[in-house]
Amino acid sequence: MEIVDVKEIQARFNEAVDLFWGYWGSGNNRSFYEQCMQNSHGPDGIPRFYVAISEGEMVGTYSLLRNDINSRHDLYPWFACLYVKEEYRGKGIAKNLLQHGVEQAKKLGFKMLYLESNIDGFYERLGWNENGLTYDPFGNHAKIYEINLEE
Repeated sequence: MEIVDVKEIQARFNEAVDLFWGYWGSGNNRSFYEQCMQNSHGPDGIPRFYVAISEGEMVGTYSLLRNDINSRHDLYPWFACLYVKEEYRGKGIAKNLLQHGVEQAKKLGFKMLYLESNIDGFYERLGWNENGLTYDPFGNHAKIYEINLEE
């Protein structure tokens, strides 16, 4: 398996957009994902979008974002859009994507990395610490997890 920045695989760009949108999007917002991905690699290096490829098939995703559409705009970057196709789960791909994100955030010079989730136990086992709550525009909340990239 390899993890590739979507910007590096332009020939498969639409396939990558469809994978992100297919899991994280809804109805008619594919253009949101497409434009976000087209305009990645800003002045501070983010946002970035990655896909995991196994035997030629895109099997998972993640992104590094300035904000994961939540109320904590003071915190960034955010590890977001972690997804592994169902038939590939249980093979360590999510763990590999998460570790890749940590490494990329370090390379970009960030000192902390954040994510939001209501999954108990998974992120803690991988060294992340729970640190409060964040809210989305629809009134939902999620736990904030953080990891120190300088340790």
